[in-house]
Amino acid sequence: MDGDPQLSTLDGAGSLTQMDRPAPDPRKLLDHWEEWERGETPPGRVMSDLKTGGLRELLQDLAAAAAGDGEGS
Repeated sequence: MDGDPQLSTLDGAGSLTQMDRPAPDPRKLLDHWEEWERGETPPGRVMSDLKTGGLRELLQDLAAAAAGDGEGS
């Protein structure tokens, strides 16, 4: 069955795991935001850039750190 190995190589095609993405770069994310503020980039493109740039992960890390800081108070 020649098709089986081929199918198994395509099963994961197009999917990114957390390890495949670089760490979020806050400077790049801010640059995307500022492009939108200046009217250089449409909102949909900015949202896409922020998403692929790791904004969610950055916000999750910041929220977790803020929650950790608040526990000792």
